[in-house]
Amino acid sequence: MSKKNHLSVLYVKRAQWLSILLIMLALQACSDVVANETQVASQYLQASSGHLTKQTSYEVENKFVGKVIAKQDANLGFEFAGIIKTLHVIEGQQVVKGQLLAELDIQLLLIERTKLEAQLQQAQAEFDLIEANLKRLSSLISRGFTSEQNIDELSSQKRVIAAKIRSTLSALDASQYHIDKSKLLAPFDGIVSSRQIAEGEVVAAGTTAFRLLQTGASEVTIGVPASFIPQLQGKNHQVEIAGVNYAVRLLSMGNEVDKVTRTISLRFTLVDNSPVYNGQLAYLSLSQEYQQPGYWIPLSAITDGVRGMWNIYTLEHDRLQKDLEDHSADEVFQLKSTTVTILHATETAAYVQGDLQSNQAYVNTGIHRFVPGQKVRVNHQQAFANKASYSATTENEI
Repeated sequence: MSKKNHLSVLYVKRAQWLSILLIMLALQACSDVVANETQVASQYLQASSGHLTKQTSYEVENKFVGKVIAKQDANLGFEFAGIIKTLHVIEGQQVVKGQLLAELDIQLLLIERTKLEAQLQQAQAEFDLIEANLKRLSSLISRGFTSEQNIDELSSQKRVIAAKIRSTLSALDASQYHIDKSKLLAPFDGIVSSRQIAEGEVVAAGTTAFRLLQTGASEVTIGVPASFIPQLQGKNHQVEIAGVNYAVRLLSMGNEVDKVTRTISLRFTLVDNSPVYNGQLAYLSLSQEYQQPGYWIPLSAITDGVRGMWNIYTLEHDRLQKDLEDHSADEVFQLKSTTVTILHATETAAYVQGDLQSNQAYVNTGIHRFVPGQKVRVNHQQAFANKASYSATTENEI
């Protein structure tokens, strides 16, 4: 009987040891599963994210291109043909109104003038002789020593000589005008932009000799579409020239749409005597608002989809749920490809529409590293951080 009891005790102890061994094996298996899951979770890629903020409209800043012009820009030339005798200025030289720029050879004009002066003296002498003869005949006709026919002939000759004198005087005036016009004078204060003649050169009438730009406050001409005209009325504006903004004032506005550019020409004057140069490009910025709901996102968040569509990757919670109040914990999200429509794009951002919601998290950069359905780790604070706003700028060359 004692032997049976001893065997029973051995069986019980063996069963207890077997149970302990099975429990230890089960615990070891569970720890291996947890370790594997922890290892897999640590291998998830980190995604940079932002959140969507819904906008009711977007604003596009349009840049219209024009150019700087001088108040007066004249191509100067001689009124008559001739040989260039002397040049008094060079390119880039500052001149004042009335300053002598160049002159023609007037030797032939002086010879012709001397000839006309001799003709005038001859006609004047003939006129004096006829007038003296008329006085003598007038005293003789009362005494019957001459006829009225002689007086009529002398009177007619006197009128002919008087007409000849007037003609010669007119020719002398024309000769003097020709001599005066052989000197080219500056019509206003300015700078000699270019010189296109040389001494000794024979030039035709009207040939451009100099290009003269008026000094002082420059002006700007820019063409804008008719829809932007109401924004320009009674407002101060700025134009960008060589990266610097200058205050301008609207001088005049055209009343006709250009057939080529379909714009209306505007003329501005620079408020200050700004250091700008003729022909420089000037940019006028005018904004335009479009009432379309959508979201601003960076271009780095957009990837191409099928059939020419555009997609972004939104973030959806995975099985690993965390307390939303615990901002220090990392969360695992699954990527979802969402098709969007781009309404407007700038160099850095795009305004899009699609099946999106405000405050929805999305991958904002590095999307080439991911595929739809992939699981990623995102810091909770990063996923729901405030999104910066974007501006829109387009450029129109007119």
